[in-house]
Amino acid sequence: MTDTPPRVLIVAPLYHTDRGGLGRQAVLLTERLAELGAKPLVATRAMTGLPPRAFSPKVERAELSAGRPETHNYEETSLLNLATSLRFSARLLALMARRRGDYDVIHVHGASLPFLIALPAAKLLRRRIVGKVAALHQGVEAGDLAGHYGPLGRVLAWIASRSDAFVATTAEIGAALGAEGVPLDRIARIPNFVDTRRFHPADRPLRDELRRERGWEDRTVLIHSGRLSERKNGDILLKAFARASRAVPDANALLVFAGDGPQRTRLEALSKELDLQDRVAFAGFQNAIERELQAADLLVLASRVEGLPNALLEGMACGLPAVVTRIGGSLEAAIEGETALFVPANEEDALATALQEALADPALRTRLGAAAKQRIQARFTLDAVAPHYLELYRRLSERRPPAGASLAKE
Repeated sequence: MTDTPPRVLIVAPLYHTDRGGLGRQAVLLTERLAELGAKPLVATRAMTGLPPRAFSPKVERAELSAGRPETHNYEETSLLNLATSLRFSARLLALMARRRGDYDVIHVHGASLPFLIALPAAKLLRRRIVGKVAALHQGVEAGDLAGHYGPLGRVLAWIASRSDAFVATTAEIGAALGAEGVPLDRIARIPNFVDTRRFHPADRPLRDELRRERGWEDRTVLIHSGRLSERKNGDILLKAFARASRAVPDANALLVFAGDGPQRTRLEALSKELDLQDRVAFAGFQNAIERELQAADLLVLASRVEGLPNALLEGMACGLPAVVTRIGGSLEAAIEGETALFVPANEEDALATALQEALADPALRTRLGAAAKQRIQARFTLDAVAPHYLELYRRLSERRPPAGASLAKE
């Protein structure tokens, strides 16, 4: 073993704390790793219109022009988004070659197209590469390629399996990578984390102030935090909430969608159809989402597809009880009946029943929320997670099995 600081090229197309969980994870992890002695160089996409942020002077950033700088999210499948990703990948290849003397390991946040394109180049440059897989069931990341795109998907899965390592944030992702041919000793199980300096319960005076500012003093506030995309099942949530809120009128419930996205117009129309205008609020994207969480009473996630949801971890860190679907990493983050109520995905009846139970029982919400905060503090802090990435980089540099860096044990 060696004490030489690992030199890492961090590839994060969206490297900003205020534009999604993947970008927030990339920034906070990279800056903490720099504090721990790593030498990071960040390759990110040049974008405009982002909130100002003071980035760490210990982290060098290279902003790569990929066109459409005003577009901050290209999760949806389209030719425009594909072209943007390809342009970013081409600029990334040039950077990899130009700065090849400045890094030994390449860490790509999101094992999608830029990762697949960078992987062969990393082999040619004799650099080690690791991809972090954030989610399954969308056909865009390693572990979920062979079942899509016909023969091309199988080729892409084979290319991905040549990676030196993967970070699987959940056991489900680890199993999917193994099923696509990745040797298990190349998979490190490292979960997402929460910045508990930012996400934590508010004290009583601050919470009261936040609720007064929002007009929530006499409401039981349910919050949905995240992008309003089709996989989040906002329509099922609205229908279940309509039933639950009418069943518990004394709760004076309010459902707040804290986020934006392509489904917003459709969801706003549905809320009117369900006569929920005075019980549903569309707050849009929030630069300080922790304030919304600190002022709310219950977190709700009705998604049918998730990895390890940052929204759930952040809500738990703020002391919120949760009603969530029984999918993916939610089952690893929360404990059924102890920190959250679980329901099957895509089942409106079950979701309505769970929401009704939570609305009718303030003591239940208090108990679940207190346990949620404790669980985050014990398992999902940045301080707990960051050293395992440092160990992963060292193992890759020293040609040792990446799986030994795992935080979560099978």
